[in-house]
Amino acid sequence: MTVRGRIESAFTQAGWWVIRWRWLVILVCLLISAGLTSGLQYFRIDNSDEAFLPEDDEERMRYEAFKREYDTDDEILILVKPPEIFDLEFLAKLRAFHDELEAELPYLLEITSLLNARNTYGRELGDGESELVVEDLFENWPQNESELAVLRERAFANPLIVDQLLSKNGAYTIIRLVPFTYSTLGPEVDALAGFDDEPDDGGEFVPPPSLSEEEGREMVGVLYDIVDRYETPDFDIYAVGGPTMEFAMANTMQADVSAFMLLSNSLIAGLLIVLFRRVSGVVLPLAVVMLAMLSAMGAMSWLDIPFSVTLNMLPAFLIVVGICDSIHILVIVYRQLDAGMSRDESIAYALGHSGLAVVMTSITTAAGLVSFSVAKLEPVAHLGTVAPLGVLLAMLYSLVLLPALLAVAPLRAKRGGADRGLAVSGRLLTKIGDMVTAHPARVVAVWGLVGLLAVPGLMEAHFSHDGMKWFPKEDPLRQAADLIDENFGGSGGIEVVIRTDVENGLHEPDVMQRVERAMRFTETLTIDERPVSRAYSIVDIVKETHQALNENRPEFYSVPDERALLSQELLLFENSGPEHLEKVTDSQFTQARMTVRMPWVDAMVMPPFLDELSPHLGELLGPDLEFELTGGGVMFTRIFENVITTMARSYAFALAIITPMMILLIGDLKRGLFAMIPNLTPVVLVISFMGYLGIPLDMTSLLIGGVVIGVAVDDTIHFMHKFNRYYEDERAPAPAVHATLATTGAALLFTSVVLGLGFSVFMAAYMVNITWFGMLLTVSVGIAFLADITLAPALMMMVTKDRRASA
Repeated sequence: MTVRGRIESAFTQAGWWVIRWRWLVILVCLLISAGLTSGLQYFRIDNSDEAFLPEDDEERMRYEAFKREYDTDDEILILVKPPEIFDLEFLAKLRAFHDELEAELPYLLEITSLLNARNTYGRELGDGESELVVEDLFENWPQNESELAVLRERAFANPLIVDQLLSKNGAYTIIRLVPFTYSTLGPEVDALAGFDDEPDDGGEFVPPPSLSEEEGREMVGVLYDIVDRYETPDFDIYAVGGPTMEFAMANTMQADVSAFMLLSNSLIAGLLIVLFRRVSGVVLPLAVVMLAMLSAMGAMSWLDIPFSVTLNMLPAFLIVVGICDSIHILVIVYRQLDAGMSRDESIAYALGHSGLAVVMTSITTAAGLVSFSVAKLEPVAHLGTVAPLGVLLAMLYSLVLLPALLAVAPLRAKRGGADRGLAVSGRLLTKIGDMVTAHPARVVAVWGLVGLLAVPGLMEAHFSHDGMKWFPKEDPLRQAADLIDENFGGSGGIEVVIRTDVENGLHEPDVMQRVERAMRFTETLTIDERPVSRAYSIVDIVKETHQALNENRPEFYSVPDERALLSQELLLFENSGPEHLEKVTDSQFTQARMTVRMPWVDAMVMPPFLDELSPHLGELLGPDLEFELTGGGVMFTRIFENVITTMARSYAFALAIITPMMILLIGDLKRGLFAMIPNLTPVVLVISFMGYLGIPLDMTSLLIGGVVIGVAVDDTIHFMHKFNRYYEDERAPAPAVHATLATTGAALLFTSVVLGLGFSVFMAAYMVNITWFGMLLTVSVGIAFLADITLAPALMMMVTKDRRASA
């Protein structure tokens, strides 16, 4: 008996064992599933920027250090548009809105609006003396139009208010909300968490967890409730920022997952009804794959892996892929049952016939997915852990739990109707196969021509990472971001931390002047053909203080030339407004924070911008001042770089795993290598398709290659497995192809239809990137099927000898 024969015999014996101990098998499977599924109580969502990078990533560690010193830079911007801003009625409503936000919003660290904007000026005390006053712009509420006009003039004259809280055209005002940097959950986090620079025990400092997704969603939920109470036609409100974006993604994901599950289950149930026309043929496979999917999701929670936008399609994906295992088993069970076998004999025979194929296809699918585990993007690496686990659980339940359930189900033979569709499709596919074997060179030439036509599209393919464009153009969040970019110069930005490494190093006028030159330089730059908005730092405080202490005269809006004077003015400001200094420097004045505001841009354009910025900053600041770039914009850059690395790694890893498996399965090096061509063809053509349509290669679409390789290879394995068997019998490739498509072609067609329709449910997603994913994956399945029934046979004809002639 051959090795393959012994393996198939072992699967048959395992089937009889499952039948004998069916109730015990069902109980054990349910207990395992209950244990895994219980992890769902720890289910959490995390779409934060930090979640894209591993904890030991250098850029993430730098950003965490920045947050420990200056708190988060991830603000919520509330954009308000009235008919007229400096109107007493509107300002009264704005004050009520501001006060309610401050009083009711949980996890709010700071709120800044036009009302409490910093207003710094000098006040005469008599006898030639004056004092520095740092107060709110609306410290004294205006009682009439003349007092309001004074405040209006003062606001538009303040460069720290215009483009920060007030648009230049006076049409919009902004309320800036700063959430807590760190989570309040857990007994280990105290009120001062995150402010200690060194650990008590002298070991490595471990920062407390950032504000959780749950806390962020609670905060944004309360925010939207307050917005609903205040928004009117003459009080338009828009909200944007990291927490609101995460809130929108989480809500959208939950709605989409529910829709995906409903649609995929409905489509699959309909296909199973058409194929089997039995209650057991619909209920049992769906129950098995649902249990496998829930077990995989529970295991994800036990592993402390958060749900994210990358894993959004995972539940429906596992159902669609997992159902194919059950279909392979059930087709043989019902066929043998209708042929006269008993229920138990049909189950054991089906496992012996299809068990090895189910294992091999599941392993190759898991191998394609596990390629994502080497990704440098955390959500993609998580997919490479959870998805293979789900595929293997679906395989295990299909080979163990499904037979046990069949063994207790009242199965009966049913003749007629069930196999007619498969028979008709089988005859059609054999005719196609006969044409291919008659003209293999022409078929390969046609596919070669298609490959040449794909080259221009491949050249147009481009990388991207822009989470805002994942939302439709009409989405309120995206509209808010566009409005802020248009009216305030941008909702994005980067942070520059400048270090003197000397106590009171910022008291040196020369240092301040160099920082100012760096600020002014950044304001001359453009990014994505749009100008950088403005730079802010401690220099602004120094200049406004100097002006205030010199009779508020505009010509004194500058950095003092003398160290003693600069030190004195900083001391005066520190006594009047210490909370403002904490945002831009440390307590020892050894470092300065420079914030560069810019439009929201695709991370793809950030690397060249930073490459241009860094050397100029080094030149302007001088060799004695160290600096580093961090913040959200720089995080986007690292994520973008990791997108490219992840794509290269995952594709190479998938090929490195699957190619040897294909060669071992076929038992021939040449045929094994050529058999990989039909698996790579869908990947190449879909990337070309993306290039032609302008669909970017981002964190979602880059998954296409690994998924397609893992899924497409299943049909290729079925084809090559049968081809090898018939080739040994027929000793010629043409009749082997004919026999393969006659017996396996219909199954290939049906599983491709299941996969294609199952993946098409993602096209119903709200977020654009998931819609693209569904469309591209559906197209990939279609291309993979065509390649398996035309290109694969043609290649086998060209590389396989006709042994009849040699005999």
